[in-house]
Amino acid sequence: MTAYQHARYAASLPVYEFTDEDAQLLPPPPEVRQLLVAMQGDQGAIDGFMSVRACTLPAPEFFAPENLERIMSAVPA
Repeated sequence: MTAYQHARYAASLPVYEFTDEDAQLLPPPPEVRQLLVAMQGDQGAIDGFMSVRACTLPAPEFFAPENLERIMSAVPA
């Protein structure tokens, strides 16, 4: 059970931290604002982001550097 508890904690911590930040009702940090803007019109990115929020996609998978680069590269300079 200890191993399960550690795995569950590791998997849920990123979502917990993100939810805690949202609950403070402060404007998102600049990097999150940039990501939200970049996701506009990218249904796959939006679905992935919402899947992280619903705990059906691991946060490290969505926030992997290669995925963020793909999303951010679609933003016109």
